[in-house]
Amino acid sequence: MKFDKSICSRSMQAWYSLVKCVIRLPTFLTCFSVKTFMFQHTPSPFRSRSSGFTLIELLVVIAIIAILIALLLPAVQQAREAARRSQCKNNLKQMGLALHNYNDTHGCFPMGCMYKVFATTEAGGSSNRATWLVYLLPFLEQATIYQKINFDTNYVSNNLNSWDPNNVRGMDISFFRCPSDPGNRSMTGQAEYAPTSYVASIGNASRIYGGGPGYGGGANVPGTTNGEWSRVVYNNRKEVGIFSTNSSCKVRDITDGTSNTMMASECLVGEAMHTATSDVNPCSIATRRSDRGFSWRFGTPATWLFCTIKTPNSLVEDCDIYSVYVNAAARSKHTGGVHSLMADGAVRFISENINLTTWRNLGDRADGNVVGEF
Repeated sequence: MKFDKSICSRSMQAWYSLVKCVIRLPTFLTCFSVKTFMFQHTPSPFRSRSSGFTLIELLVVIAIIAILIALLLPAVQQAREAARRSQCKNNLKQMGLALHNYNDTHGCFPMGCMYKVFATTEAGGSSNRATWLVYLLPFLEQATIYQKINFDTNYVSNNLNSWDPNNVRGMDISFFRCPSDPGNRSMTGQAEYAPTSYVASIGNASRIYGGGPGYGGGANVPGTTNGEWSRVVYNNRKEVGIFSTNSSCKVRDITDGTSNTMMASECLVGEAMHTATSDVNPCSIATRRSDRGFSWRFGTPATWLFCTIKTPNSLVEDCDIYSVYVNAAARSKHTGGVHSLMADGAVRFISENINLTTWRNLGDRADGNVVGEF
């Protein structure tokens, strides 16, 4: 994103005009007072009443200052949003570097979310649920926090300290928040967790395991006969996007080209995330929640992913069901679109008016479709 110099120039000119006005005002008032004093103390047969600094004149001066301030405020607000937008872009840029450093170290990109089976009596839902952001910590100079995480513990909703004894879940990390996102813990209703404004792409899929071809059948997770939960755990590397549960995407898997495939984008903390009644495409809304992006540590469909079923900033609200099916769009408070991190490490600002087919093609890593201008 290029910094708009005209905004800065207009802001400086407005400030300069206001400062000159304020500096000259005391001189004007002093001269006016001296003249008034001399006039009042000079005898004149024609002067029937005293003259002074009238209320109307004072109101005119105040009105002029108010007009200058009114003209200045929009420029200041635009300059502030430009700075916030630049910081948001830089956050994603740093994540892109961290993702590629992770790939250089481990030979693949991190999994979208960890679903791990610890014993024959446990199903996929009871897992550590570490998100992709957790694995970036050592590459974002947050190794101290990373070392406090025990990846062998099992998430227990009524005993969070056994799962996360060092309370990593509550640690705010500046890289994971967009300055333009006004959301906070009170809005999510999850005060225990530090939120995130950034989510990974699962592509044009409505299942957290990626929903690619060849997901039918297969063995079940020990202790469950639920085929969907089994697919969440037993990733067969056929997800359509770069990320999914237990994914391990390599650069060679992105056959559409790294510059034509998205890795991550934005979400709004505390935005509506409905619980669907039966289907998520389109959403069949049953219960309204506001927990979008409530945690960078704990993985649920509301926290770690977005899909390209809908265009950015869609007017249709997001939803999920059974913690497996999901329809969640990329969203931001930036005017006109969202920032998206591409697989080559570039950060693009993508319009919310982008063609839906193009948007979906950007989400899929190997669909073979040609991506036009966006």
